[in-house]
Amino acid sequence: MIAFKYTKTDGAEFISHLDLLRHIDRTLRRAGIEVEYSQGFHKHPRIFMGNPLALGVRSVSEYCTVDTRFDGNFKEAFNACAPGGVRCLDFKVTADNPNFAESIKACRYEAEGIKDFDVDEILSKESIIITDMRGRTVDIRPRICSVERRDGKLVFTLYCGEKNLRPDLFCEYLSSLYGGEAAYILKTDSFGGTVF
Repeated sequence: MIAFKYTKTDGAEFISHLDLLRHIDRTLRRAGIEVEYSQGFHKHPRIFMGNPLALGVRSVSEYCTVDTRFDGNFKEAFNACAPGGVRCLDFKVTADNPNFAESIKACRYEAEGIKDFDVDEILSKESIIITDMRGRTVDIRPRICSVERRDGKLVFTLYCGEKNLRPDLFCEYLSSLYGGEAAYILKTDSFGGTVF
């Protein structure tokens, strides 16, 4: 198996999670990287992606695992055939699937455009109730790890997986309180993975 880290930028941030899976499958085929298939009646390529990224959020920290015996330069072969904005940054050969969707527990983001505010005010709250995209009221405070200002940007770390908080919803909440609008959200780091 090959685990790899890749980007989703330069327009690729508007590709849905399922369409991105199809793009990665096509890229691997164009690159001549043979992927093992699942057993059973409906066979599918054994490509394992991390958690879905909100549409429109850019990332330089996405992860995927491919069940393959390819022994060449994966990064070079992949990048030669990948669509714009999707670029392999690093890869490692691994005996087992690291299951990035389960092992990555938190992600760091940075955003621009939200007006300045006291980050301690957010972190000192015991609960922050918002209405999610399905119309449910949710306390998002336990899903926020950290918030800080760095070089004029808002830098924040949110939990993912079961305690997932979408960065765009968090930025909408901050904008509603303090003004401005997050014009650029970038995922910069992922924490908890065991390979990279």
